[in-house]
This record gives sequence, structure tokens and C-alpha cells, in this order.
Amino acid sequence: MKILYFDCIGGVSGDMVLEVLTELGGCKETVYEKRAADFSHQTHGTHQQQHWQHAHSPHKGNDHDQGEHEHSHGRSYSTVKELIEDSGFSSAAKETALKIYGYIAQAEASVHGATLQTVHFHEVGRDEAVKNALGIGMALEAIAPDKVIVSTIYDGKGTVKCSHGEIPVPVPAVMALRRQCSYSFETADVNTEMVTPSGLAAIMGIGAEPGELVGKVIGSAEAIGKRRTGRGGLKAYIAELD
Repeated sequence: MKILYFDCIGGVSGDMVLEVLTELGGCKETVYEKRAADFSHQTHGTHQQQHWQHAHSPHKGNDHDQGEHEHSHGRSYSTVKELIEDSGFSSAAKETALKIYGYIAQAEASVHGATLQTVHFHEVGRDEAVKNALGIGMALEAIAPDKVIVSTIYDGKGTVKCSHGEIPVPVPAVMALRRQCSYSFETADVNTEMVTPSGLAAIMGIGAEPGELVGKVIGSAEAIGKRRTGRGGLKAYIAELD
């Protein structure tokens, strides 16, 4: 049995999950090349499509970083689903991405008092975030684990700035996601965000169960996010269990 294990003592973000999985799957170049194609040829309502400029190297960012690529009015859940379904990724990768965004949509709708039909995404609706989810699905398909396990997940404290202004950590969307899962959470003595909505949703979307690392470790990877917390980054392991 092949076990995929996530050690989240250093937190988790979508970028970090993508990086460790592509490394463990030996498919980093393939995934990032696939991810380089933009969505500009697709038409989805009045939303202007973005162009991602640095597709050929891993971007160590954060869901709550602001930049020139944000949508001013957000991107609807239905639009994100169309982008995923119309992409050139495999059916398995699309299925994983849709599961990830299903969790994100439920959390964002809960936070904003919206429905799945009316909810809109800001940072997590960017092209980069959508491609992260698809890339995670592609890398997971390459690894093909029999079971996925996640450790206790550590988040920080204090506040963080995002498109909605300054908000408390854990951020509201993460708190909403926490209510949807059975994982164990702890607060680290770090005055910033360590867990992002897309990161937690990615762990949930790939079907991780809470537990400890078991079996013989045959591969490992670590991804350090943009925020330097002094606690390292997200660690992931592949183990074999008889």
C-alpha cells in the first residue's frame, strides 16, 4: 500500500501542496508546462481573463497576497467550474480540482452569507489558484496513493491583509473549512497566516484523513511558502505499508 502523508507543522497553502506533490510525483516540469497555458481563449460572461506571466517555475505565493492579477469583482463559482472543466487536464485532475473548489465554495458562501450560485471568489479565483488546483490533481494522479494522511495542522495568529482588508488569523474561510473536516488544529506562536483556504481545501479535496505517518518512507519533499515563519514549510512523504 502506498501512503501519502502531509506534515503540516509549518502550515499549508495551495502553492506548497502543488510543489511537494509535483516533486514527489517526479512530474514538476510536465505539470508546470501544462499549467502554463492561460484561459484567455475561453469566454465566461463578462469576467476579464488573466494572463499568468511566470508559469515555468514554481510560484511561492499566498492566497492573500494582493497583485495586479486580481479580479475587481471576483470570479463566480460557476465560472471557475467551467474553467476547470474546459481545461486540457485529465479527467482525474479535473475531478480533484472540482472537489477542492467545492470545499472552497461552501466555505466562502458560509463566510459571505451567499449561496453556491451567488458566491464569488477573489484571491482563490485567480487563474493561478485555479491552475494550482488542476496541477495538484495532475500530480496526485502521477503519485497514485492508496491512502492520504494528514498530521495536526498548525496555523498562526494575529491578522493578515487581503482584498477584504485586515482580517483575523485563522482567516474566516479557513475557519469555515475547519468546520467541514475532522482534522486536528493547533495555534503556533507565529503572528501571521500559516494556513490558506486553498491549502486546506486542497488537503480536503484529495481525501486526506487525520493520522500519523506509517510504513517505510521511500520519498520526501518540502515546500517553503512566501511567509517565513521560522517553522519550515509543508513536508510530504510517500511511504510503503505492507
